[in-house]
Amino acid sequence: MKKTFFTMLLAAMTLGVAAQNTDNGFSVNDSQSKNDTTETKSNKVTSVAPQFPGGQDALKKFLKKKMKYPDLAEQYDVEGSIIMHFTVDTDGSIKDISATDCKTERFSTTKFSQETEARQKELKKQFALLFAKEGARVVRKMPKWAPASVNGIPVSVKYNLTIHFTNPNK
Repeated sequence: MKKTFFTMLLAAMTLGVAAQNTDNGFSVNDSQSKNDTTETKSNKVTSVAPQFPGGQDALKKFLKKKMKYPDLAEQYDVEGSIIMHFTVDTDGSIKDISATDCKTERFSTTKFSQETEARQKELKKQFALLFAKEGARVVRKMPKWAPASVNGIPVSVKYNLTIHFTNPNK
């Protein structure tokens, strides 16, 4: 019961942190819990957010090295974003990877407009799938994180990582 309460408390203390990296065709927004102390009737609750080994700069370097801009997206000069969801487990391992909110934000109107309306619709679905697959591929390659903790006890935490794809050749 206490572990569930502390996990919910930790999840409630999330805030968004944004980091940009345009060298390699993507940037990152991550949702992380801040370290916090909350007073309760009987004691203080100290929570620590999960952390990629080496911190946010190391996460950006890891993503820069591992992310690949999809070839089809490059053909149409597509930019977009995807939100990757995963759980950082009590041992720091990554599990329950999923993707949502894939958005195609920009594309080459010259090349895209040459396609039929049905083909444009199909291409947008393909871009979403490509971005989701690439995001999941890289998240699966992540090393173990330092797990979140509440009062020094490791807890599982859901983590959201927004990845923006931009053409690295522009």
